[in-house]
Amino acid sequence: MNNTMDNETERLDELNDRYARALLPLTITFGFFAVFGFFGNLIILLVFSLSRDYKRNNFKVFVLTLAVIDMVICVTLIPAEMVKQRKYFEFGDVVTCKVKCFFNVFGASSSCLAFLVISIDRVRKVVQPFKKQMSPAIAVRILIVVACVFPILLAVPGTIMCGIKTTNMTNIHGGNTTIHLCETEEKYEKSIWRTVYKFTFIILLVGISVTYIVLYTFVMREAAKQMKAISMQRKHSSLETVFTTGIYYQNTIVNETPVSNIVKSDNTGSYMSVGTIINNGSLSKGSLENGDLKQRESIEQIRRKNVRPQKTKHFPTKTIIWFILTIVFIVTYFTLNILTLNVGKIVNMSPSEFTLFSFFFRIYFLNHVINPIVYAMFVKRFRSSCRNVFPMLLSKLR
Repeated sequence: MNNTMDNETERLDELNDRYARALLPLTITFGFFAVFGFFGNLIILLVFSLSRDYKRNNFKVFVLTLAVIDMVICVTLIPAEMVKQRKYFEFGDVVTCKVKCFFNVFGASSSCLAFLVISIDRVRKVVQPFKKQMSPAIAVRILIVVACVFPILLAVPGTIMCGIKTTNMTNIHGGNTTIHLCETEEKYEKSIWRTVYKFTFIILLVGISVTYIVLYTFVMREAAKQMKAISMQRKHSSLETVFTTGIYYQNTIVNETPVSNIVKSDNTGSYMSVGTIINNGSLSKGSLENGDLKQRESIEQIRRKNVRPQKTKHFPTKTIIWFILTIVFIVTYFTLNILTLNVGKIVNMSPSEFTLFSFFFRIYFLNHVINPIVYAMFVKRFRSSCRNVFPMLLSKLR
């Protein structure tokens, strides 16, 4: 009788080890993510902080902000997830569990809101280039509040409600084994505050993701119009055609403001489009004769040298970079939210089913390690700077 009962039971450590062995390849993969993400984002910080090739503009501010967020996740959340996978069903460390829950919420909300600020900046730069722009100093202040302080406040309630949950799981013999999971504590599971918090977070993520799509629709449409204008400029060599198209951007990483079709007024300190000035009639022949001498000489110098705006067949590089990273974020975190609905079913999953579920459930880790790859693909100067980062660092230390 006793032997029969022993054969139908599976101790907690045996059940946990069985699933941990199945999760081992995924745990190793996440370890690679953590190492690659840490060193990749460290290189980003060194390159953009130390190299003189990258002037202080919004692009640099955004790159450094995302690098800091991603590095924090790579040294906290991903290692904590690896620990959890080794002790998934006998997780008894409350402190580690709460730390993991905190960075789960912080990482998602911080990246989400940082990309929102970036998408707004893209719209201002591409769609509304002649309106007042977000300066690097203002961008830093906004990101501190939006992508740092607010995510911390948002993560606190989730951390409080997170803890060790004790339940039963069907073991290999068909019996029940008591397990301990790092999830929402039982006393908060049916709480109205837990429901409000969960749906607030989901609505925030969905709402901001829809905002991304709308904003980048405007950006891409305007970029397409610019490409069409450049095509017209190639067919008509007259500089007047270039000015009247309203082309205003350069496909560069360092410079935010093009020099070929922007004239700075010494009286106001503001920038105006040459094409806009000509089209609006504010620089007629008479006004040129009576207007500011330096402004007149600047425009006539452009005419004499026949300086044309930089040509490109592609969308602006920075727009492509932010669009790709935003799409990766939306896809990975939507996958997380959809699979969250099935978390309660893990107690009925086989080891292979649980491993597959865990892979897609944590696929959002890609969001925190992909940035160095995207920069290397699209920013030639970043690739060359990476090769020189260690000599550059040694020279700084000396």
